[in-house]
Amino acid sequence: MGAVIQMELFPKADKTDFESARSMLKRYLRMRQTSEALNSRLLLTEKEQQVKVEYQQKADAIEMAVKLIQDDDVRRVMEFRFVRGNTRWGTVKRFGNITDRSVDRRIVRGVESVAETLKLIGQIE
Repeated sequence: MGAVIQMELFPKADKTDFESARSMLKRYLRMRQTSEALNSRLLLTEKEQQVKVEYQQKADAIEMAVKLIQDDDVRRVMEFRFVRGNTRWGTVKRFGNITDRSVDRRIVRGVESVAETLKLIGQIE
């Protein structure tokens, strides 16, 4: 008899997916600003139109993934750090009631959650 392969209903993110999600989160603000700048222009080249659409899709997917984080504390840290574009140190200072290592752990959990969502919707292959 042949081996039975079990498929997952929801694909599970792996280490490379987490790295891809973190990279996208770091570039989020730049992608959002670029797409908004291209939206304000009247005439776009084919390449500019392609970049605008791609960046809008990715930025919207990131925003949705961050909003879908179940843990309120993790979601607030992720929004402050990546969506608003603050530094790690600024995030640690903002959430001064918890230690810097706790902030880092929340960021790791948030990146994992974002990676799972992006993998599910096909933004990460």
